Amino acid sequence: MKAFHLPIALVVLAALMGALSCSSGGEGNGGSEAPPGMLEEPILVRGPETPEGLQLIFATPDLGLGNNRIGFVVTSPRGVVQLPEVEVTSFFYPSEEGPGEEKQRVSAVFRPWPFGTRGLHTTELSFDAKGTWGIEVDVPGPEGLGGAPTLRFPVEEVPTAVDVGSSAVRSDSKTHADVDDISELTTGTLRDEDLYQLTIAEAIDNDLPTVVVMASPAFCTNAVCGPQVDVLHELKEAFKYQANFIHVDLYDNPHEIQGDLDLAVLSPTVLEWRLPSTEWSFVINKSGIVTGRFEGFATLDELAMALEEVL
Repeated sequence: MKAFHLPIALVVLAALMGALSCSSGGEGNGGSEAPPGMLEEPILVRGPETPEGLQLIFATPDLGLGNNRIGFVVTSPRGVVQLPEVEVTSFFYPSEEGPGEEKQRVSAVFRPWPFGTRGLHTTELSFDAKGTWGIEVDVPGPEGLGGAPTLRFPVEEVPTAVDVGSSAVRSDSKTHADVDDISELTTGTLRDEDLYQLTIAEAIDNDLPTVVVMASPAFCTNAVCGPQVDVLHELKEAFKYQANFIHVDLYDNPHEIQGDLDLAVLSPTVLEWRLPSTEWSFVINKSGIVTGRFEGFATLDELAMALEEVL
């Protein structure tokens, strides 16, 4: 299989501008064909390696002011560090060369992924200024070999993708009624027709909360990408008839790609939601407001807790 190509922010934003220039306007109900284009190789944010061989890989780089879900993978010479909890300290850097200002100390919980030995740590951090921020993670031995890997990342005033507290984009996302075969809706092997019955716009109008996953299962191979559609299927089974569950593939023509992303056309919904990376989950309340926003892989527990808050 060809390596997964992640769309970096500049690629998606350029495509977004092209789509908006010929959009029908309004609340983002589609009406324009997404421009074709190959998505770029992933540029994962990695921190420097410590003398002990520890390194952080950032899973959630699209950040804005206020509270944000933060996810990261800790790697060591032994593999992914799976300590149940690690302590995280955040810093703000007023200048690139000066010392950082300590801001918060929080615990991050390890969330194991299904179908393997991978996982990531997640927590919430609050950012009160635009600019360069960083984290330091205390990884005690023996599993982590001991050490404190660090990582720096930018924080903008507002993130690129639709944020918590915003109205959900009323996308006319593709459904089973629009195609001849479900292979035209997903690149994955899990073919749950329940996930393709409603458009996002229709789901917002039916007085139930909604969980939307935007991902391309067949092209998920990087360190922070997991089986998100499988998790959506499990969530649907656990909360049957209590919410809407929708999968939108990143590509508008899954059946034509056949493993060759040179043939890929970005989904209009991906452009409307301004996604700068390739695996996203959103929880939308009954009023159409985004209440949960998960960049990168989100576990069943994380999504279930976010959904229970809006039932």
